[in-house]
Amino acid sequence: MKDERSVNQLFMLLGVLLGVAAGALWGLIYIAPLMVPEYNPVLVALGRFIAFGVVSLPFMYFLRKDLRRFSKADIIEAFKYPLFGNVVFYSTLTICIRLAGAPLAGMFMALIPVLVAIASNFRYQKEGRALSWNVITPPLIVIFVGLVIANWSEFQYMTAGAESGLNFWIGVVFGIIAVILWTWFSIMNGEWLLAHPSHNSAAWTALQGVTVLPVVVIAWGVVAWPMGFLDTTEGLFGPRPVAFLLVALMLGFVCSWVAMLCWNGMSQRLPSALGGQLIVFESISSVIYAMIFRGQMPTASLVIGYTILMVGVLGSLYVF
Repeated sequence: MKDERSVNQLFMLLGVLLGVAAGALWGLIYIAPLMVPEYNPVLVALGRFIAFGVVSLPFMYFLRKDLRRFSKADIIEAFKYPLFGNVVFYSTLTICIRLAGAPLAGMFMALIPVLVAIASNFRYQKEGRALSWNVITPPLIVIFVGLVIANWSEFQYMTAGAESGLNFWIGVVFGIIAVILWTWFSIMNGEWLLAHPSHNSAAWTALQGVTVLPVVVIAWGVVAWPMGFLDTTEGLFGPRPVAFLLVALMLGFVCSWVAMLCWNGMSQRLPSALGGQLIVFESISSVIYAMIFRGQMPTASLVIGYTILMVGVLGSLYVF
């Protein structure tokens, strides 16, 4: 019995480490649009998922035995989740970053772990397996406080230079939409993987990348055409093709394929109410990367907030 508990703890610890790794890689998506400011943020998002789909193609061959186990219904789910939870989500997020700033987008994302835990526990109540709110609320409050403190200096930096015009508030609206989409994706994708523990998470990741590839290619043409990217003067990949392709490759391979593989591996090991909370590491990573991008040192609030955040995550692990 003790050995079985130790194995379960190691299984969960591996899930946590995979979730942390995914968050660290996803943190890069906040500065990517700032690396190519000449490009429409939606175009950057589409470039990311075209690269994700192309990178996934060879894995379809190597994982063909695992892929044969997926039914038509599974393929539909593999298309639906990344379409709304990745493509549409990242498109709305990049618009928020461009119009309202990366720090504010990071602050919005900081709400997700709390929302995922609350929404998941409500779903568990319907199934008769919910945890007591008195048990899960304290670590959630600690996580939220840690995130607010960690992001406080970034919020001040953003508000000091932000324009309080219409564009800013449009960015806020898109940030809210992004939060709703990712909360939905985290819960639904996680519950699907928990319900199919025998399915290879790498095959599921590859299937997600390939199923959305035709859609994002068509969408690329629709968005790029009016911008002149498809004519002979601007070129297929815009004014800075090398920079854009490198950013798209980084987003498609590192921030999509590798990060999704880590996240899907985590989702097979942890309940969605716990696993969804690990998205906090995306928010923290985005702040750290933004500081590196600006050549700044971490602030005291970031260090203190991160410490409080870790206490909250450890508290959640104890609860689950």
